[in-house]
Amino acid sequence: MIGAEMVATAVDLGFKVIGVGGPLMQEKGLLPLWDYNDLPVSGMGDVVPKYFSLKNIFEVLSDAAESKKCLGIIAIDYPGFNMRLASLAKKWGKPMLYVAPPQVWAWKSKRASVFKQASNIRLAVFFDIEALAYKRMGCETIRLKHPITSWKFDCVEPKSDMLLLPGSRRASALRNLPSFITVAEKYRNVWAENNMGPIPDVVVVASREHLEVPLLVALEKLYDGRLPSWLKVVVAPKRLSDRLNFYSAYSAALTSFGTSTLEMACAGIPFAACVVPDFLTYAMGKILVKSEFLSLPNAIFGCGVTPEFIIRHKMNDRMAESIVDALFQQDIGTVDEIAIRLRKILDVGKTSSELVSEFLAQFLKR
Repeated sequence: MIGAEMVATAVDLGFKVIGVGGPLMQEKGLLPLWDYNDLPVSGMGDVVPKYFSLKNIFEVLSDAAESKKCLGIIAIDYPGFNMRLASLAKKWGKPMLYVAPPQVWAWKSKRASVFKQASNIRLAVFFDIEALAYKRMGCETIRLKHPITSWKFDCVEPKSDMLLLPGSRRASALRNLPSFITVAEKYRNVWAENNMGPIPDVVVVASREHLEVPLLVALEKLYDGRLPSWLKVVVAPKRLSDRLNFYSAYSAALTSFGTSTLEMACAGIPFAACVVPDFLTYAMGKILVKSEFLSLPNAIFGCGVTPEFIIRHKMNDRMAESIVDALFQQDIGTVDEIAIRLRKILDVGKTSSELVSEFLAQFLKR
């Protein structure tokens, strides 16, 4: 959503926008240089098999950025790519706006050194923890209002069903899925044992259309080709407001780490964050991660307001029971209070349209 708004603003101001971005950005006028679906990866174990493909994408992007026709660079998230682009932009002296730069508050704080003495690079962050971390490292930032704060709640019919969000990257989503299903089965069993009403169905959310079939195939494999009637896969709504309204109707959710934890918390439903990391990512994380929390709501509040779990080995009954207990123990009143407080915290700063307009103004004056 942030990217789409920025593209729309740039196009309205008369700029040609090229790069790599999702369907919403393309709808607003982004001219794609590569298929966006080739880009998402999560963890070192996912990067290695796609190394050459990712290398080709970066070369295409860096060549376009270095061109004299390119006035400036706007980067959003994706530190694996965008930090390398930032280093090149610093070398070239080319203006760059980096939205959601690396989470140096969590790990690899030395990455901030790229931005020191780089007056041509502006950093825009969503959270105070990011702004404070960069300030301690001598880097100024601009606070950006999170798009979640523009959500208009639609009154939706509540469901007792459960959501599973295994991840937005194919490899990590497929790695998380079996453990998520184990938790969902345990959740349904507890519901039945306590006579809580109709047993919930389970909805696996594909964050992008291209993940729907791989998730379905993986589920059918788990159930020997016979998908249970209580289990289905749906594609998440593209637009943030539609997505939040969709989530808010459900009674509970299990999600991977990332932006989805923020969306769940703001939607006001009980959830737990969980991940099954690949070996390389887990090993590096044990050495490099310095944050006590991985879930964004917990990191923002500085305490464990929502449960989070890291499954190092195969999911066992004890771990599944702990996750299910954490879901049932969450009080709806407390969940709603967290959602209200979180949306208020995020409602600070410039809009994405204001931010990109200010950045592009330097080129309009020429």
